[in-house]
Amino acid sequence: MFLSSNIKYGVYIANFGSGWTVDSFVELAKEAEKAGWDGFFLWDHLYAGDMPDANVLDPFIVLAAIASQTKKIRIGTTVTPLSRRQPWQIARETATLDHLSNGRLILGVGLGGDPVNEFAAFGMESNDKIRGEMLDESLDILQGLWSGEKFTYNGKHYQIKETQFLPATVQKPTIPIWVGGNWPNKKPFRRAAKYQGVFPLLAGSYDGLQSKDYQAILTYIKKHQQQQNKSYDVVFMTNFFYWDKENNFDEMIREYSSNGVNWFVHCFHPWEGDFDTFKQLVRNSPWK
Repeated sequence: MFLSSNIKYGVYIANFGSGWTVDSFVELAKEAEKAGWDGFFLWDHLYAGDMPDANVLDPFIVLAAIASQTKKIRIGTTVTPLSRRQPWQIARETATLDHLSNGRLILGVGLGGDPVNEFAAFGMESNDKIRGEMLDESLDILQGLWSGEKFTYNGKHYQIKETQFLPATVQKPTIPIWVGGNWPNKKPFRRAAKYQGVFPLLAGSYDGLQSKDYQAILTYIKKHQQQQNKSYDVVFMTNFFYWDKENNFDEMIREYSSNGVNWFVHCFHPWEGDFDTFKQLVRNSPWK
């Protein structure tokens, strides 16, 4: 088995499912921590798509429950569409969650998908360009409010009179931010260059990126970084169901990690199995 102290493995799961409860997610996260997983990440959706009978749970409330029942595993969202939430609200919630978890939170951010059902249907902005502007302003605001210092903001979409949010985050200088985006669209990756990590997907496909794509992505990000971040996180999404005995898991890890990937998150689609199936997969992780 190919192992490296620089490589981490995460569970990546929808915040919805038929019959799923907060306790279901907490139990799965506890199993993941016990089995040695490094992270447990939730989607952030209002809508369950083609699963009308699914329970859709707020990811931050679920993560708070998980934080109170675990000790080591990193937790977070991948990804939260910041334009769907007031930035000062998300700043307060995430700072509190960073304290509750004793500095284990990672915040994944992005535009979000399905602008019709996840945005327009609720009277929220659905235009990609405007949501991108709101995302960038929200990220500025998060950095300011998380600092614990006095802060004002005068943007196109958000304005804040002088205020100070306490407590500041446990993690210094910031809660790590992973920026999601569809490659080869360039704007999300210029945005990602400003923060602590990137969660790329392939535009127009859900099959994932090839290892050579990561080389191109990292080259592009480094070109736009104002200063090199030695601890920059690069996330690859894979799927448990693809990695049976006939697939060479070690070879995949070697190939992608050689091109800069240091987080491998294993995606659980709720339509691919039930809770018991996922629990067993978490216990018998392919990298053990």
